[in-house]
Amino acid sequence: MFAFKSIKLKFFLFTAVLLSMTAGIFIFILNDFNEKVIYGVRQTGETLMKNALQEEWEEKARAITELLSLRLIQPVYNFDISEIDNIVSITMKSDNIAYIYIHDNAGRVLVAGIEGRGTKGTELMGKVFSDALTKNAIAARKMRLQAADGTIVDIAAPVMLGQKRLAVVRVGFSSESIGNTAGSVIGKFDSDMKEVALKTREKLVSLSLAALVIAVTVGLLFTDRLIVPIYELIHGTKKISAGDFTHRINVDTKDEIGQLSDSFNKMAADMQRYLIEKDKMLRDMHDGIGGITTNIILLADMAQQNVSLEGDAKKTLKTISELSKEGLSEIRTFMQSLDDKKIDWHGLTADIRHYGSNLIEAHGMLFNMTTSIKDIVTKPSSLLSLNLFRIYKEGLTNVIKHSGAKNVDIVLDINPERLMLSVKDDGVGLGAGKGKGKGISNMKARAKEIGGKLEITSNNGTCLNLEIPIPLKYLMDGME
Repeated sequence: MFAFKSIKLKFFLFTAVLLSMTAGIFIFILNDFNEKVIYGVRQTGETLMKNALQEEWEEKARAITELLSLRLIQPVYNFDISEIDNIVSITMKSDNIAYIYIHDNAGRVLVAGIEGRGTKGTELMGKVFSDALTKNAIAARKMRLQAADGTIVDIAAPVMLGQKRLAVVRVGFSSESIGNTAGSVIGKFDSDMKEVALKTREKLVSLSLAALVIAVTVGLLFTDRLIVPIYELIHGTKKISAGDFTHRINVDTKDEIGQLSDSFNKMAADMQRYLIEKDKMLRDMHDGIGGITTNIILLADMAQQNVSLEGDAKKTLKTISELSKEGLSEIRTFMQSLDDKKIDWHGLTADIRHYGSNLIEAHGMLFNMTTSIKDIVTKPSSLLSLNLFRIYKEGLTNVIKHSGAKNVDIVLDINPERLMLSVKDDGVGLGAGKGKGKGISNMKARAKEIGGKLEITSNNGTCLNLEIPIPLKYLMDGME
């Protein structure tokens, strides 16, 4: 699956896909509706055109037949067969006429004209047709239209002189031409309808694409408006993580993001108030407990200078002075570890060097320390600083009390992934029963609290190796 890290990109893609699907469905529905409408129009148009052409053709055929019957009145009345034949011959030249028969009232053929033979139908003269079509035509008192076969339409009209019927004229019209004409017209109509359908489809696609572009543009603007408060929150969290607890987020909305911004501002205000209270407590501790402890040290030192005191009294005062100094050092370490503004890796390293050098060299040992700090931008946390110092002090205390060493080597290596601290001496090492005291167990417990690992080995002395991951794990992650 694709991994999109930007909410803006996710929202834009979601909007684009949703709008594209909607546009596709809309185009499909409209296109289907358009095709159905055009198909219906085409069917209706074909029917109407066929009917109109049929009516037009029939009207034309009736007009030809009626005109022929009028022109035959005088020749038939005069029984002028030659003139009748001439009129028939001229009429046969018209399009779509298959035959012309002139019958007398008895049904005999006076003149016959057949397509392809002009009026050379002399073999039919005098004959009487007995078919139903002819009988119906001769019996007609007015114009009569009837189908002769699948392609011929027979139209009969009486030749009237006043109220007297002189003869009957029958004209057979071929209906093939109307089919050809209808096919040609319908083909043109179908072509036009397809062109209309194509143009309509193109317009639908163009309009849908334009609507999609507009919708995507509006979606982008809306996305920007939606994402800006989130960027404000990201910027605010960076400010808070950098220690600026005065920063507030100004989001003027009442939705969930606005509620989140209000919660963020409340959290920042609570943290700012907590830091103010913590700084006040640190000052009180420095001025209160620190001042008292300093006074105890001064009084103990002054008392030791009293020549009248001897033996156990001076020894007790010395112990009080040393314990007070150790207590004051603990207070300062604790206060420094809680003062986030003053903690950095170089400062922490300097404190470790200063404390170790003073402590070890005061007991006649040689102190050597090697440090390496590489490409780390995060600051040490209070929890790491406090536990690191506790473990370091306990390690040095064990060296002073039990090792009998002449040299103590400290190695501190810090990089973006982990912190490594090594305390090595050249003393007697861990003998039987050593390494199981409360001090060592406390050091291992502190290392575990911050997700670290502590190992103590004995080879030509004692070596304490501490490894702590960076960034520091939460307390619950480091506990079993």
